[in-house]
Amino acid sequence: MAATIYIAAGHGGSDPGACAGAYIEKVLTLKTALACRDYLKDYDCNILLARAADQDCTVASKMKEIEKKRPSLVLEIHYNAGGGEGCEVYYWYQHTPSKALAQAVLSEMVRLGQKSRGIKESKSGTSYNFGMCRQAKDTNIPSILGEYAFVDNAKDQAKINTDAKLRAIGEAYAKAAIAYLGLKKKAEPQPETDTSSKVQVGDIVQFAGGPVYVSSNAASAASTRGASQCKVTAIAPGAKHPLHLISQDGKGVYGWVNAFDRGTGGPTAPVHPANRYEAGRKITLSNVPLYASSTAKDAARKLSGTYYLYDGKAFSGRYRITPRTDMVGKTPVASYVTGYISQADIP
Repeated sequence: MAATIYIAAGHGGSDPGACAGAYIEKVLTLKTALACRDYLKDYDCNILLARAADQDCTVASKMKEIEKKRPSLVLEIHYNAGGGEGCEVYYWYQHTPSKALAQAVLSEMVRLGQKSRGIKESKSGTSYNFGMCRQAKDTNIPSILGEYAFVDNAKDQAKINTDAKLRAIGEAYAKAAIAYLGLKKKAEPQPETDTSSKVQVGDIVQFAGGPVYVSSNAASAASTRGASQCKVTAIAPGAKHPLHLISQDGKGVYGWVNAFDRGTGGPTAPVHPANRYEAGRKITLSNVPLYASSTAKDAARKLSGTYYLYDGKAFSGRYRITPRTDMVGKTPVASYVTGYISQADIP
């Protein structure tokens, strides 16, 4: 059974957390938590988010959810204030597994170049009696509360002042969880190699040139035509000549053709949709279901706006998308892919 990681972005909604000018804790924690989630998508685990938007999310509600869902570990993400400098990670003082997790998180934070303030005990009767740490003594679930930087310290502000830096911090939490649980990467799903030859009625395709038939199973061709951009007007699956095409550029193609036409002495040239699923193609979405993976049963949310096909490859009938042209095809995948949408939802 796959491990489950609970990621909690501190504060939210009416509770902004620590603030220093443009540095607002609830905003920083959410960006960090989402980056942590995105990095973990490539690993064999389930992910639970305490919140995925700017909304109220109390400690009591999170503790209740942890008791109910019983995740494998808990990552509570915060940022500090009070004029100090550096990172620190809290754990319940009597819970050894949480202490080990805290050390793993701190080590990843330090790898980013942050100054270490060490791992610290959370316990009753102190100002560090954090509920998200304390619940470990009852649930026995390894749990930590991390504070990467002080929002009111100029040196620390320089380490959290871009989305890229916050993404790296989120990935540090993820890497600690991966190491602690010994998670393995998911097997990369194989793209559907024949996607380019799958056409639908209404598609505009590039005919390579060759014989044109009067019926889908005609024994001999009625004519031979050159290359032409055509519209698919009918499909006969399993037939000798399964596609009915009509030229859209005046080249005279009108009839049934082979799905893979050789032309006269030419190389094999498939009939294919003209750039419909090409990497980098701009698409406009309106309330389209977005999935966290190619096999996720339920959509994570609905998505609207302008996006781009990430790599033009289909996985279980879904395509990956990205929000900007400069992110097309970039790796690591988890850092640049927004999610998966169904082929049927691509306009």
